[in-house]
Amino acid sequence: MSRARPALLLLSASLIPVIILAAAMGWFFISEQQKAIDDDLRSRAVTMAATLQRELKTQIQLLSLVADSPRLDPPISRPGFAETARRLRERVPAWEQIRVSDEQGEVVLSLPPLQDDDGRRVVDVESHATVIRSGAPIIGNIAIGPNGQAAFAIRVPIQRKDRLRAVLSAVIRPAIVTNLLYAGGLPSTWSVWVVDGQDRLVASTGTPGLAGKPAGEFASFSGNGFGEAALKAGGDLRATEVALEETPWRVRVGLPIAEYDRPARNATILLVAASCFTLLLSGSAAFLFQRELHSRNRERESMANWQRMDALGKLTGQAAHDFNNLLMVFQSGVEGIKRRRNDEQRVTQLLSHMGDGVARGKTITQRLLSFSRRSNQGAAHIELDVRLNELEPLLRQAVNDTIVMETSLPDDLWPVHVDPASLEIALINLLTNSREAMENGGRVTISARNVPEAAIEDPGLHGAFVALTVTDTGTGIQPGDIVRIFEPFFSIRKDGRPGLGLTQVHSFAHGSGGAVKVTSLIGHGSAFTLLLPKSNVPRMPRQEIKPAIDLPRTMLIVDDTPSSLESLRLSLEGLVSTILTAASGEEALVVLDRNPQIEAVVSDIMMPGMSGIELAEEIARRNPRLPIVLMTGYSDKQEAGVEITRPVVAKPFDNQELARAFNTARARSSDNVVQLGLPTRS
Repeated sequence: MSRARPALLLLSASLIPVIILAAAMGWFFISEQQKAIDDDLRSRAVTMAATLQRELKTQIQLLSLVADSPRLDPPISRPGFAETARRLRERVPAWEQIRVSDEQGEVVLSLPPLQDDDGRRVVDVESHATVIRSGAPIIGNIAIGPNGQAAFAIRVPIQRKDRLRAVLSAVIRPAIVTNLLYAGGLPSTWSVWVVDGQDRLVASTGTPGLAGKPAGEFASFSGNGFGEAALKAGGDLRATEVALEETPWRVRVGLPIAEYDRPARNATILLVAASCFTLLLSGSAAFLFQRELHSRNRERESMANWQRMDALGKLTGQAAHDFNNLLMVFQSGVEGIKRRRNDEQRVTQLLSHMGDGVARGKTITQRLLSFSRRSNQGAAHIELDVRLNELEPLLRQAVNDTIVMETSLPDDLWPVHVDPASLEIALINLLTNSREAMENGGRVTISARNVPEAAIEDPGLHGAFVALTVTDTGTGIQPGDIVRIFEPFFSIRKDGRPGLGLTQVHSFAHGSGGAVKVTSLIGHGSAFTLLLPKSNVPRMPRQEIKPAIDLPRTMLIVDDTPSSLESLRLSLEGLVSTILTAASGEEALVVLDRNPQIEAVVSDIMMPGMSGIELAEEIARRNPRLPIVLMTGYSDKQEAGVEITRPVVAKPFDNQELARAFNTARARSSDNVVQLGLPTRS
C-alpha cells in the first residue's frame, strides 16, 4: 500500500484539472444553448411584428384608395357615401364602422349611422389630430367606445387640390390582431401581446377581454430589448419587444422562464457534480499526501516529542524545587512560632521571612501562567520610562558584571497597554538571552520609540505602537535558526538545554495585540523588538496625590474554601467592625437580604454553583451602589480573556491591596476593569 500511495496521489492530481476543464466546457456549451433560445425568441417576435405590420399596411392602402375615390369629392353625397361604405364592409368584414370626420373631429358621415346617444366626436382625438397636422395615414391607439367595446382606428386624409378636406376612418375590432397572433405558429406555452403607444393592450393570447386596458393587466414587462415579464395570471416569462414601423405599436413575445432556465439548471447540476467529484479527488489527494508526509515524518516526530517531554519534565522539576523551598520557609516559620510564641523579635523575623516567601511564590506563579496565557486580560496603562526605572535593579540582576546595561528612552514616549507582570518577565527573558550570547562580556541596550499607525508594515497590526528594543553585542543567531527561536523547547545553547524564555516573549507580544521582531548579524549581535499597543489613557502627572484608603465598617466575605474564608476573616479582625461570611453565592444573597447594613462584599471567583462573577452581577442588579471586590488564585474565564467589570485581587494579597481595591470599586465605571495584585486591566 505504501508503494501505491504515490501513484494514486499522482492520478488524483492529474484528474482534477481535466474535470475542471470539462465542467467549464459544459458550462460554455449550455450558455450557447441559452443564447440560441434568445435568438429564436427575437426572431419569432420580429416575424410576428412584420406580419402585423404587413396586415395594417394593407388596411391603410385600401382605405387610402377609398379616400381618393370621386365619390368622396366635396360636397360628399350622403347616399354615395353610404353605398361606398356598404360595399367596403362587405369586402372587409373587420371594418366595424366607416366614418368621415371634419377638421374639428366631428363625425359628419358614418356607416352604420350613429345613434342619437352616440357621441359625435371621434374617441381617439390624438390620432385624429396627428392626421390633421401631418396629412399622413396613421394607425390609432386602442380606445373604448361609447358602447364599451374596444377598437382602434385606421385614419387617412381626404385631400383635394393639396388641401385636406376631411379624415376617413375605419374602426376595427382588435379580433383581427388576435387572429394574427394565434396564426403565428408560436408554441402553446409561449405568450404574445401587442400594446399601443400608451402601453394599453391591443390584443393578446390566452386571456380574452383585456383589449383597451393597461398592458399590466396582462403582463408586466421590464427591460430594453430583452427582459423579464410576469403574467398577471401567474408565471414568469423571458420576453422580448419589437416595435412596428411607422406606428407606436409594439409586439412582445415571451416564453416561460422555466424553459429558458432549463439549460442553466442543467449547467448548475453539471457544475455541482463536477465540483463534488473534484472535491472528492482533492480530498483523496490531500489524504494521501498527508499519509505520505506522516509516514516519512513519524520517526522524526517521535524523537521531537521525546525531547519535548524531557524538557517539560525538567521544567516541572525546577518549579517543584522552587515551591518546595518556599514551603520549607513556611514550615520552618510555623515551627519556630510554635516554639517561641513569646519571643517577639524571633516571631517578627520569621514572619518577615514568610512574607518574603509569599512574594516569591506569587512571582513564580505569575511567571508560570505567563507561558500559557493567550489573552491580554491583565493589560494596564504603563508608562515605560517610569516602569523601567522601577525595574532597573531587577533587570540588572539578569545580566552579570561583565555586561554593561544602558537604557535609552525619549521624553515623548507614549504609554502602552500591556500586562505589567508579563512585560517584566519578557524583559528578563530577553536580557537573559543576551547574557548567554555574551559569555565574555559586552553591552546590552534597552531603547524605545513611537511608531505611528502609518509606519506599521505588518498587515496584521492596526493602530499605533511603541517599539521596545533590546539590543546586544553577542555572537548573533544563525539565519536558519531565526525562524525557530520562538518555538517551545527550541534552543541554540551550547549545552543544548531547552528553554521557554523566548516562547514567553512571543506569547506576551501576540497576546498583547502586538508582535515581536528579531534581527541578527553573526559576530555583531542581535536585536529583539517588541511592538506594544499604545495606551489611549493620557500620561499621569508626575506628582500624583494618592487617594485616601480605608476599609468598610461592615463587610461580607464569600468563599467556598473554609480555610481561605477563615484566614481572611482573621486578617481583617480589628480593621473591620462587623464581618459576615458565606460559603456560596446563594448563601451570600440570603445574608445580604437579612443584613441591609452591609457596606461592601468581597467574593472568590471560582465557586461551585453561582460563581463570584455571577454573584457580583446579581448584587449589582439589586443594589448598584454596593462596592464589590473579587478575589482569585486562578480563573479560567479570566485567563481566557473574559472581561470582568469589577476590581480583582489575586491571592495571596494583603490588607492594603484589599483596601485599594475597595477604594477603586467605589469610584469604578461600568466599562473599566482594575486588577490589583494580578496584572491590571484598564
